[in-house]
Order: sequence, then structure tokens, then C-alpha cells
Amino acid sequence: MFALVLLSKGGIIIKKIRFAVPLALLLALLVSIPGASASYVDVKPASWPNSINVCNNGVIPVAFACPYRGLTAEDLKNDACTIQVAIKVENGSGWDVEFCENFSSDDLKLNTEDVTSHVSYVVDRGDPDYCPDGYPDLTMKFRTQDIFGGINPADYEEGKAIEFEMKGYDCEDNLLFRSFDRIRFVPANCNEVDNPKKLKMKS
Repeated sequence: MFALVLLSKGGIIIKKIRFAVPLALLLALLVSIPGASASYVDVKPASWPNSINVCNNGVIPVAFACPYRGLTAEDLKNDACTIQVAIKVENGSGWDVEFCENFSSDDLKLNTEDVTSHVSYVVDRGDPDYCPDGYPDLTMKFRTQDIFGGINPADYEEGKAIEFEMKGYDCEDNLLFRSFDRIRFVPANCNEVDNPKKLKMKS
């Protein structure tokens, strides 16, 4: 809603423009904008799109952009005890959780390095202007098979959104941070992967 107010002061007309948006309308706008929540998680920093080969026996680097709500990367490194990862796939009316597990911060080799920055829209991860930004970020490495060992890319329709959601908790289970990034699966044949959780791949 716009309001135009005309005030007379010493013969001079002063125009004041007031802009007001009802709270309900503002919330509705935020809900309707895809990716309105800022993305702080960066899977495979400096890579976009984030293509995941579920048969890979190596590690996947992940960064959490800092500062975050006043916390530096060093703060998060010192305080985080548990990192939870969930893989979610869009189903048309919501999200299906394909994987959710907690990891000890000791196993992830937490470190600090300036590799990325947060973005307002997750697709902006492909813009090189967001990497790096001069501020150290929290970095870690996940074994690919620990997260994706039981996932068969052939089960997922091409083009469906897949989220890599990450939450960090301190040693008293208080939530320190939470955000996500988008990933995609690439066609793969896991016959050579030695992983007890692997699925039989379709030939």
C-alpha cells in the first residue's frame, strides 16, 4: 500500500511517500518464492551442478558458508559435535527423505578455509562471484558410500530436485546451523563397489 502525504512548511510543499506491506502478504510472498531461504551449504565447492556418482569410493567435500548468525567458522568448528545429513527428493507435493544419519564431527575432519559464501537462491551456486568471499568457512569431508551407498540413481526421475540438507548440533544437542544445497545423481554402475549397503544396479 502506498500513501502520499503533502505537507506545507513555509510555503514549500514536502512530499512524503510511505510504503507499507501487510505482514500476511509479505509472508505469502516469501513462501511463494522458490529458494527464498538462503543456502549456506555448498556441496563440492566451486562445482555446479553438484553431480554425485554414487559408486565413487572417495570422499565428497562440503562447506558451510560463514559467518552464520554471528558465528565464525572457528566457532562452529569448536562447538559442533554432530553433523546430520539428509537426502531429500521432491515428490510433487513435498519431499521424500531417502537418507538421514548423524556423523561425529571427529570423523569429518572439520577445518576452516575460505571456499564459498552463502547465496539467496541455491541456483546461484553456479556464479563464480560467490566463491570465495574473504571469510573462512567450515569445511568437512564425507565418505561417498556412507551417504549414497544405498541409493540407486535409476530409481529417480531425471530433473527432480534433490536436496543435501545439513544440520549441526553442539554437544548438548542444541541446533547450531541448518541449510541445504542441491545435488544431482549421474548414471552409474556399482558392480565394482565393495560396500555392504550398495543396491543391485540395473543393467
